[in-house]
Amino acid sequence: MMGVGRTHGAVSVLNAIATGIGGAVGVDLEVEARVRLDGGGGVEIRSHTPWGPVEPPRRLLEAVAWLAGRLGHEGGVRIEVHSGIPPASGLKSSSAVVNAIVSGLLDALGLGRDPVEVASLGVEVARRAGLTITGAFDDSLATVAEGVFITDNGAMRVLRRIRFDDELYAVIAVPGRRSIESVDPEEFRRLSNEYRVAVELALSGNWAAAMTLNGILTLAATGWDPRSLDLVARALSAPGVIAAGVSGKGPAVFAVTRDPGAVAEAWGGGDLIIAELLGGGG
Repeated sequence: MMGVGRTHGAVSVLNAIATGIGGAVGVDLEVEARVRLDGGGGVEIRSHTPWGPVEPPRRLLEAVAWLAGRLGHEGGVRIEVHSGIPPASGLKSSSAVVNAIVSGLLDALGLGRDPVEVASLGVEVARRAGLTITGAFDDSLATVAEGVFITDNGAMRVLRRIRFDDELYAVIAVPGRRSIESVDPEEFRRLSNEYRVAVELALSGNWAAAMTLNGILTLAATGWDPRSLDLVARALSAPGVIAAGVSGKGPAVFAVTRDPGAVAEAWGGGDLIIAELLGGGG
């Protein structure tokens, strides 16, 4: 039996470490997982990106085997993943890959693929695999559906979904990589009062202002990397920019804009990613 799952990347509106409330919006960076079920044993995952192959952690293989068994398949699972998201960058590649696998597994088994169900199962797989600190329900939803999602990650509840019709782009720079182990959650929680201001902005519908404040606070929580700070400052000075910040725990820095060329010029060109925001309007 064969199945295919497709998802996309996302950028942060709210980092959930400090308050438990997270927010994200999808971007047009695609992930595809082809899932084949057989009568053998074990789980095999081969993951390919333009930046080279990615070796899946053993705990992810174990989590996928758990999900397959929960869904009624006790045999082997062979998975081929192709991802257009830079790994370990903060652009929700883990959520997107996990959800593509979940969606592909459901497809192979002939089961329905409601986006909320896929996102919820994806969070459980990510938790079992040790890929998330907060549960990342916001990231999970943003990689399978369109619009801005503000969620209570502890309660696995959507607080607000915001759709928009504007043609907006994320211009993304990825200066290096950052592992989940390198992040001190206490540095985020120390700024919880400030993060709550960003939460209130997002819940009121001002997701772009929340995104910028969140990015500045995340820079503070992760040590004020001078290159990232400079990129954010230059982006906010460029015409057409409505928000700029850091996605996830970094290192990806992004600007949301109507004029991606102006941001690219402000950043001096280089190896940038430009992807459309998936607003879900219209």
